[in-house]
Amino acid sequence: MLTVRMLRMADVEVRRAVEPSVAPAAFARPQDPPDRRAHTVWTGSAEALRALGLRRGDEAKSGHLAAAIAGRHADGGALVRADGAAYDLTFVAPTSLSWLWAQGDPALRVDLEQAVLAAADHCVNYLVHNRPLIDGAEPGRGCAAALALHAVGTPPSTLPTPPLLHVHVYLVGVLDDSGALRGPHDRALYERSLTREGGAVGRAALAEDLRGLGFGITPHTGRGGRGFEITGVPEGLLRMGQSADKGCADLGEETDRDPWNDDSWQ
Repeated sequence: MLTVRMLRMADVEVRRAVEPSVAPAAFARPQDPPDRRAHTVWTGSAEALRALGLRRGDEAKSGHLAAAIAGRHADGGALVRADGAAYDLTFVAPTSLSWLWAQGDPALRVDLEQAVLAAADHCVNYLVHNRPLIDGAEPGRGCAAALALHAVGTPPSTLPTPPLLHVHVYLVGVLDDSGALRGPHDRALYERSLTREGGAVGRAALAEDLRGLGFGITPHTGRGGRGFEITGVPEGLLRMGQSADKGCADLGEETDRDPWNDDSWQ
């Protein structure tokens, strides 16, 4: 599944991204080794990231992420993005993968987390280079984004929260042909075919990685038969996992305030 949401107030969005209680490290068991890995990292093209004072693979720390969401340089806050806003493209892993992650040993958890992150990364880069995100007319030649891996969503009521691995891809800018960093075109992002195509690309990459890890894949599951599940996970667990919301909506609220109208970058 892939969804799109405009990012609003920078400090609220950053709290949502780095909230410790939903990060994979929050679900370590007593016997697990300490998890010191960063679960929110920068991705994209070197040129786009350099414009914001960032580097691919570095941890996306709160102040720099707040600045980037507002289109500003990580050091000093100079305005870099020429126009538009940043967006959250949320890529959700199949329910079966989340249950396997919850039951797996530390090494398997790392493998599954890396596969989901790689699928989300592949998805957003495909969309940037193949969809008309510059003025709704042409694709970009690179992008700057942060990947935030979360392990649970939002339960619909008082039910226990099932595991739900998903990645918030904070797409903060797209490079145009002149090398300027632009906000992605909102109408192009909200095309229904974009989320379907992007989700399909991400799922295909994820399925390939899972096969490489030795898992069997059951295709044509979910809405419209467009999804897949890992073979062998009980149906009851799949139904329980489908009750969770992917958006972590309880961790922040949307607002019409300007995203730079706060001090979180300092």
